[in-house]
Amino acid sequence: MSALGAFCNQLIAFFEDLSESYPEDKEISVAAQALKLVKQANPRLIHTFFMNVLYNEFAEHVMTENEDYIIRRAKEILSVKYEHISCALMIFDKHWHTMSETNKQHVWRYLKSLILLAKRVDPA
Repeated sequence: MSALGAFCNQLIAFFEDLSESYPEDKEISVAAQALKLVKQANPRLIHTFFMNVLYNEFAEHVMTENEDYIIRRAKEILSVKYEHISCALMIFDKHWHTMSETNKQHVWRYLKSLILLAKRVDPA
C-alpha cells in the first residue's frame, strides 16, 4: 500500500472511530462519508487539504500534545469556517472536556500517526 493510501485509510478510520464514539454528532459521520467518496475520486486531494488546513499549523502542537493551543485555535477556526476535514478540530471544541483520558490518548495516537503518515506522502 502506498503512503497516500495508508494516510487516507488512517484518516477515514479515525473519523469512523469518532463517529462510533459520538453517534449523536452527525457532522462526524458526514465527514467520514465525504472522505470515503473523495478517496475514491482523488485521494491526493485529501492529503493536500490535510496539509494545508491542519498539518501546517497543528503538527508541532499535536506531537507535543498541546491541547490548550489546539482547543483555542479550533474555536477560532470553526467560528469562521467549516470544512469536512476541519471536523477533526471540532473534537477539541465540542468533546475534549468530557472525553475520558483513555479516549484522549487514542485521539493523540491517531493524530500523531496521521502527522507521520502525511509527511511520508510524496508531494505531487
